[in-house]
Amino acid sequence: MNTAEYYDHYWSSAGPTRSPVRVAVFAISPVYYQAPLYRRIAQEPGIDLTVIFASHQGGLRPFEWGDQTVDWGIDAITGFKSVFLRNAHVNPTGGFLALHDVDVVRELRRGDFDVVWMDGYNSLTHLLVTVTQKLRRGPLLVREEQTLLSPRPLWKQALKQVGLRLVLTNAYALYIGANNRAWFKKYGVPDRRMFFTPYVVDNDRLQRDRAELLPERDRLRAQFQLPQRKPVIATVSSLSAKKQPLALLDAFRRVRESHDCALLVVGSGELEDDLRREVEKQRIRDVHFAGFLDQTQIAQAYTVADIFALVSAYDETWGLVVNEAMNFDLPIVVSDRVGCAADLVSHGKNGFVVEHDNREAIAEALATLVESRRLRARLGAASGERIRARSYEVTAAGILDAIAAATGIERRHLASARRRSEVA
Repeated sequence: MNTAEYYDHYWSSAGPTRSPVRVAVFAISPVYYQAPLYRRIAQEPGIDLTVIFASHQGGLRPFEWGDQTVDWGIDAITGFKSVFLRNAHVNPTGGFLALHDVDVVRELRRGDFDVVWMDGYNSLTHLLVTVTQKLRRGPLLVREEQTLLSPRPLWKQALKQVGLRLVLTNAYALYIGANNRAWFKKYGVPDRRMFFTPYVVDNDRLQRDRAELLPERDRLRAQFQLPQRKPVIATVSSLSAKKQPLALLDAFRRVRESHDCALLVVGSGELEDDLRREVEKQRIRDVHFAGFLDQTQIAQAYTVADIFALVSAYDETWGLVVNEAMNFDLPIVVSDRVGCAADLVSHGKNGFVVEHDNREAIAEALATLVESRRLRARLGAASGERIRARSYEVTAAGILDAIAAATGIERRHLASARRRSEVA
């Protein structure tokens, strides 16, 4: 009897009073935008969810991100059952060998879970989760954000072909968007084992923030030392090489030479001093640095903006700041190396997708939006409409479909959520 046949028998023989399906999530650490999804799944009467974390960082303690200490500023650990592994108080959030939690095997065996859902794959602890679940012959769901957009050396591609096929053979892929789906497909996951579970943010919270802050827009602009009547281009990111803030600054310089506008830079990182020096050297007017803003503050930056830009050069697997900005009805300028571009930005409809290494194209897209208030309003409204269709309900429905497929249990036994829908 295969797994699907077993679970079909499991339900048909026990009837609807059978206890909920036990689902374990393994995640490196609590993250503010994942917590609402865990809470949503945990609400389902047919699911008994436990989240196993390898690190306290982001949930019970701040973490280092580049040269800054980050605290999300909002709750990321309540509303669902969770377990922290033994070394969670010292574990970092990255590095294949840095996470080597043997006790995860004990937690999986103790929980006797029907399904294991793994967020990510790139650590020794992830490998232990994979091997344990395969030895138990239980279903494995993998949610990962990687894409094929950033070139990789041939040796690294060869290693990934071997390692990832070990992880993904017979696994169910929870893909977040078109570029991520292509990644799963490259490493051997067939279409029948792929389920659309888009990356989303808390739209309701952000839109409440927007409604509350809009009447305060002039005051907030003064607080950020921004001009009141000029179009403001905002970017939110770590100030690191992969985000190429210097390229954005250079594009803004070109726009500012002939257009009255301002640039708001939100974030910090190793390139901040370089940016400030370049502003002074080139005498670029109307550039304002806000520093890092947590989730209780970030809505203020989006509220004062008229345009949002993210022009990363590599390793931008998604770009959740784009989701956030779209909740504030902003037109978007993204590079072709931003993972979410294929799903969230339609060129000329709610923004522009530009070549990551073409500063003239970046400047042209920004100038087009700066020149026309009417165009900004039309494209921004399209952003708002598009992002409101991407919610935790859609993501939860995709995950529940994957659990149903992995276990063979009919979907109606698992949840009352809407059927998932691919968002154009």
